[in-house]
Amino acid sequence: MKISNGVKKLFAIIGVVALLGMTLFGTLNFLLSRPANTEPFSNNDTEKYNLPLSEETEYNDIGLILPEELSKEEEEINFALKPEVKIDVPFYVQSPFAKWDDLHNEACEETSLIMAESWIKDEILNQEELNQRILDSVAWQEENWNGHFDLNVQKVVELANQYFGIKRIYYTSLNSINDVKKELSKGNLVIVPAAGRLLGNPHYRSPGPAYHMLVVVGYNKKEIITNDSGTRKGESFSYPNDIFLNAIHDWPFSLKEFKYLSKDEKAEEVKLQGKKMMIIVEKH
Repeated sequence: MKISNGVKKLFAIIGVVALLGMTLFGTLNFLLSRPANTEPFSNNDTEKYNLPLSEETEYNDIGLILPEELSKEEEEINFALKPEVKIDVPFYVQSPFAKWDDLHNEACEETSLIMAESWIKDEILNQEELNQRILDSVAWQEENWNGHFDLNVQKVVELANQYFGIKRIYYTSLNSINDVKKELSKGNLVIVPAAGRLLGNPHYRSPGPAYHMLVVVGYNKKEIITNDSGTRKGESFSYPNDIFLNAIHDWPFSLKEFKYLSKDEKAEEVKLQGKKMMIIVEKH
């Protein structure tokens, strides 16, 4: 059967209309199904911090890493330890008149803070002044904390703040001996808690203190240099890196958890439970 030209034109027109209809329907369906609050991607937030948008832009858990965060990370990465450090810190023994009674036997925390205080103030105390400073700080604890106890790093920082007036001081955990060296390289003083018997200082009265605290004033390639208040021969006393790191253990109890332990029991608890912590003191 022969189809006329008119019919052919009609079929062509119907096909074009159908194609246009399908196209318009698809477009309309897309626009209607799109969420009302969807907006095109904007870089306004990025421009706020002058950060270029690129595939290399870094993100933290909550979004963009801000410039100050990047700077801090770069500073940590680029920080180089000095080959050796020795900070000039006055040395004091915790029993100035060699009176090793219970009070002075337990005064390593106070004496460490007094050394830090003298370093900050550029002063040197004589024996009478030192002893009175120790007695006064212990009396303050007895009045405010109901006794003279072994102190963990948190309480030592509180004592530094509240009694000695040292404000630029804080405590933190450590993972390696380089964490201690880094602070010394910055010019900061470091105070560490220790399982004293692990230090193996030959000048300690045997078997050594169950729990101890000492001031770190420097280091060289193989050793850590301390002002150890537990012996008259403790000025600039050096400990091998590995022995010193192994001995670092914080007092594992708070004042509320105070327990009456023998010295041997105390030594064991410190070794088993004490975390590796340090106190950092800034001079400026």
